[in-house]
Amino acid sequence: MILLLLTAAAYFYFHWQYFTLVKKLKEQPCRRIWLVFLGFAINYLFFILCSVLEFPLVLNWFLFAFLLFGETLLYDNGDKRCALFSTLLGILYGLSTTIICRSIVAIVLSQPLQNFDNHTSSAVNEKGIPVLLGFLLAGVILQFMKRTAIVERIRLILRHPKQQSFLLEMMGGLFFYLFINLLLYSTPLNDLLLKLWSLKSCLFCIIGFYIAARYTKRVCELGDYREKNWQMEQELEKRRIEEEQLRQQASLDVLTGLQNRQAADETLASMTQQQTGFTLCFLDLDGLKNVNDRYGHEEGDRYIITVAEQIHRACRSGSDWVFRYGGDEFLVLFVGLPADRAVQRAEVINESLRSLDGFAYPLSVSYGVIQSTQVPDWRELVQWADRAMYEQKRQKHAVRE
Repeated sequence: MILLLLTAAAYFYFHWQYFTLVKKLKEQPCRRIWLVFLGFAINYLFFILCSVLEFPLVLNWFLFAFLLFGETLLYDNGDKRCALFSTLLGILYGLSTTIICRSIVAIVLSQPLQNFDNHTSSAVNEKGIPVLLGFLLAGVILQFMKRTAIVERIRLILRHPKQQSFLLEMMGGLFFYLFINLLLYSTPLNDLLLKLWSLKSCLFCIIGFYIAARYTKRVCELGDYREKNWQMEQELEKRRIEEEQLRQQASLDVLTGLQNRQAADETLASMTQQQTGFTLCFLDLDGLKNVNDRYGHEEGDRYIITVAEQIHRACRSGSDWVFRYGGDEFLVLFVGLPADRAVQRAEVINESLRSLDGFAYPLSVSYGVIQSTQVPDWRELVQWADRAMYEQKRQKHAVRE
């Protein structure tokens, strides 16, 4: 009777540590103690029934595995993957430790393994002590596994269904390997090799599970690293696109949609550094101040937009660059075009402006043209074109006077 109570206490210790570990793996807020006590009562009554009916150890542990899975599934609120993993973990350690203790006691007492099976009616059956020690040892192992570092590793595996499936297959194989070793308890032979083989099989399963779990953890970590790396690449690409959009927005003139002075300076510096041949044409609207004063700034904006459209039409698509350089100033880079041809295009712009209807005032631009080879520094190049433009504007004014 005392042995029965001690065994019950040992199993309760194993049972309690098992469900405490399950709670940690699921990160449940409460332990649901009533379910733990109910499971203990059902399981221990099941063990007593198996002993009374003298079920073979294979059938005994096979039925216990299904019973424990059902209880764990209820405790996990239907999480099958976690319940299956926890059940196989509990069975592997519970069965391995009891077999180890049965084998060691059989070696110490020099008795056949058959004396440690479920034939409790036999006068020579000695399974009580090794079962008691087995549950105690399994409880200690599960208590050790509740350490934060180990729990975090298992949670990592549970977060990766594909990798967990591999580990579950390994655990299932080890589970059935242990079941095959239970067949040794049906032999009446008092053979030391059989007992050592039984010990070796349990150690093989424990070490095999450790290696498989460690390998699975490494694969999960690599998967997380790949995922984080992919997310970082996506984030960097997103930021690059955003920066490019911001840069483009910062380099665009809101009124005309052309690139602004900042973009013009960057392009000029780049083309000069790369020694790309071009002709710079500096254009300025004639009479914009008078239009603003007489007709208002909205009409002045219309004047600017109209000129910008005509300049854009006079340029070659994909070859020339057009910028709004200031309030009424535009800059055109005619790539690979000589200065005389650039002058012709500037004249085309003026002809187009003069032919437009719907304006109560004349539309025209003054311009200055200079070849990029004439001045090595792009800033001086702009200044020369600017002076040439103002000289043309002065001459127009003189003619009107």
